[in-house]
Amino acid sequence: MIKIRSNIRQIIETIILLVGTRLISAYLIRELDLFREYFLKNINSIDQLLLLFIMDSGDNAIIIGTFLIILYFIVRYNRDYIMNQNNFYHNYPYCWYWYCRNILGIKRCNLVLVPIYMQFKLVINHLFDAYPLSDDDYPESEDEEECKVTKFNFTNDNREINLILEDTYLIQEFQIPPNKQQLPTIKISRNNGDNMERRFSQRFINAVITEVKNIPNIARINIYATTNPKNTLNIAQRVFKNANRGNIEHLYVYQQENTGNRNFKSDEHKIY
Repeated sequence: MIKIRSNIRQIIETIILLVGTRLISAYLIRELDLFREYFLKNINSIDQLLLLFIMDSGDNAIIIGTFLIILYFIVRYNRDYIMNQNNFYHNYPYCWYWYCRNILGIKRCNLVLVPIYMQFKLVINHLFDAYPLSDDDYPESEDEEECKVTKFNFTNDNREINLILEDTYLIQEFQIPPNKQQLPTIKISRNNGDNMERRFSQRFINAVITEVKNIPNIARINIYATTNPKNTLNIAQRVFKNANRGNIEHLYVYQQENTGNRNFKSDEHKIY
């Protein structure tokens, strides 16, 4: 029910698109058939000639034309709309976001209360034109200490690496899926747990950029993150958006549970 309430605009638009196309096209097919003989005898303008051409193109052409006209007005209506504005947890499949962007024409999407793995996927795939975030909600950190970088479990074979991004909350080893705990790991920490505020940190982002660029060509990176949306947006755009053109063949992001010990789920989400 919450998902329906959060997406009621898109749902109504979809109903209008489907039902409207059926009703209007059925009406046009019926009415145009009645006037076809009249237009054949009284063609006085280009508009009438075009209308006659549509009549002769068959019912499918009328249905498609009606669909496209209704869709045009929906896309135009959505040109300034921002998706995910309601205060709900926006846990929707990627195909729904794709539909809202590429069919309904929604160009902007809010990343707040969106699962971290989906934030990465939306930004890296450049699905939306913009991801507006308020600077007031994520003030820039001032006079912060250098980010702490810790590396462990590295061997001669480092084809798969864990990347832990410790931002708003700390991440303990036991929270990582058991089958991934022994992998080579890079942990980048913005703070030591004393400051839980959601802040934008350029130093933190720069540390991620530096460490990822220094990783040799590898097959896979697993991300475990407690980053806020603004830091996630910058990391995804500036670090991982190169996709297969960079030094990483595959990128996976793991989602943290919101109850109990807040372990990271064993379900993996492939970004590319």
